[in-house]
Amino acid sequence: MSAEDNVNYRRLLLALLLTLFSLGGAWADGPFFSKKFYGYTALGASGWLFSEAYAARQDANDAYGRYKRAETRGDVQIFYDESRRFDTRVVVMGALGVGALTWSVRLLRGEERKQLPPPPSLKIKGVDIDIGGDFLGRRVQMTLKKDF
Repeated sequence: MSAEDNVNYRRLLLALLLTLFSLGGAWADGPFFSKKFYGYTALGASGWLFSEAYAARQDANDAYGRYKRAETRGDVQIFYDESRRFDTRVVVMGALGVGALTWSVRLLRGEERKQLPPPPSLKIKGVDIDIGGDFLGRRVQMTLKKDF
């Protein structure tokens, strides 16, 4: 593995971490955990990923040009493998960029989380019914009280 491969793996790891960071806390509370913040973070990550895909495409074109001009069999194989590696990087970075862009649009266009309504209380002629529980977990607890 060359030094360039190490740099490229670090870039890919950084791209994955940025994407996961932008997807991670979109449902928590606070200014740094709002959907808008994560939407703009994902939008920036998608722009960076697309620029990396474009740079990899340029490198792939250069490697393909060297492949076409190569004279020895060994050089042909090296430049062909290099061109394929850059083409794979273009696909991976482009797919990550599309995913981050899609997620950022979803976060930026989405509504803020709605507050739950207060639990209802029902009173019928001497019988008190308290309804409570966890609405998100779909659990309901009813308590009947007789007050004659």
